[in-house]
Amino acid sequence: MSRRAISLHRDQFRKSIALLFVISILVSGGGLFAQDAIRPSLAGQAASDARQQDVSRIPYNLILGPVRFRVGATVGVEYNDNINYSDDGTAVIPNPTGPGSITISAHSQDDVIVTPNLTLDMIWPVTQLNTLRLDLGIGYSFYLNHSGDNTDYILVAPKSQIAFDIFVGDFRINIHDRMQLQQDPIQEGALSGVRDYGRFENTAGVSVLWDLNKLLLQLGYDHYNFVSTTNQFDYLNRNSEILNGSAAFIVNPTITVGAEGNAVFTRYDRSVLNDNTDYSVGGFVELELTNNLKVRAAGGYQWIDFDHKFVTFAFGPFSFNVPDHKNLEDYYVNGLIGHRINATLSQTVSAGHENQLGVNSNYITLNYVRHTLTWNLIRNTLLSTEFFFEDAQESGGFAGFFDPVPLGTPEHFHRFGGAITLGYQLTPHVTLGVRYQGTSKDSNLLLRDYNQNRISVDGTYSF
Repeated sequence: MSRRAISLHRDQFRKSIALLFVISILVSGGGLFAQDAIRPSLAGQAASDARQQDVSRIPYNLILGPVRFRVGATVGVEYNDNINYSDDGTAVIPNPTGPGSITISAHSQDDVIVTPNLTLDMIWPVTQLNTLRLDLGIGYSFYLNHSGDNTDYILVAPKSQIAFDIFVGDFRINIHDRMQLQQDPIQEGALSGVRDYGRFENTAGVSVLWDLNKLLLQLGYDHYNFVSTTNQFDYLNRNSEILNGSAAFIVNPTITVGAEGNAVFTRYDRSVLNDNTDYSVGGFVELELTNNLKVRAAGGYQWIDFDHKFVTFAFGPFSFNVPDHKNLEDYYVNGLIGHRINATLSQTVSAGHENQLGVNSNYITLNYVRHTLTWNLIRNTLLSTEFFFEDAQESGGFAGFFDPVPLGTPEHFHRFGGAITLGYQLTPHVTLGVRYQGTSKDSNLLLRDYNQNRISVDGTYSF
């Protein structure tokens, strides 16, 4: 047997062992602690009754029989000094298709954007044990100076979903469809010089929770679709099959430990980026140190196999295979701290190391820190601050195709920023808000740095 065959066999064996480890925990734990009734089941009648009481307390402004609605409308006005996430400068690079050189320039553009939004939240207790929920946010963006950037479709807020909860004995079944239709590139740090990153994302699936008192078993399946609304990014169109599972053991009311695993199978519509399979397996711990301090930490190992060790880049009529990594083996780790400092002040801190599918490359390795602080110092007034820092490294790809030395250098960037938001409830139906958000990117590649400042005001009316 060749060394390559032995290596491939070893990789497959490791992945099989990892998946079998998670599955064995999920299956074999079913008979443990079934008789130890130390708390109400999260999936039983008591949980369903508690949910019914929560539903009855949810504020609503419209009721049709058993169905409760909450409807709100928001109008926001924002000034953005860099709508195209661009650097300001000029560079001369070698011509990738022949002799000579090419001069490229980048210039930031500013604009005022008006965005009306409508939100609809609906809860329908179909039966005593089954609840249907709909959360939908839709909007539109008008650019005062660059009308060509007006959205060509209705934006759908990221938290939009339709979900159906079913309680059967010690099982809680959640059937869901989560969707978003967005244009702003702010969430994708690997993008520069882009103003319209229009994409529709939809995740539909089912999860099952089995509550055995001391042991919580959960299995889930999701089908994910990514559809670009622009020709520039239609090479990202893809679908994924996602399998996940976890087993959580409640050591005592303040300590929970467990194992988790995932398998993701991704296929692209075009042969620019590579089809891949992604496996991860690890463990987690959740601690309630005090009534006001909660901690969660997770970590494990991740494997991703890609079809090729290159991605295909098109420049005019020419196509190039740009080197990239074919395989990834790396750890992942993440942590979250939630701290209520006092009656008026609370904060959350999260940090982690993870690998994600790239937009210019097979994958991107991300290290991040995020912090949010919420102040409730004055009646009817809420102040919050946010901060984030990212250190990211692409595996290869074509972001640095125009960087002359060496040709096709992967992008390594740092991105940091923050925001401050002030909200004031003027009347029971009217809320006013003002927000400043700043973001800065520092890249090792030509003309991919940027600084962006955004100031917005908005008013929300709850009917």
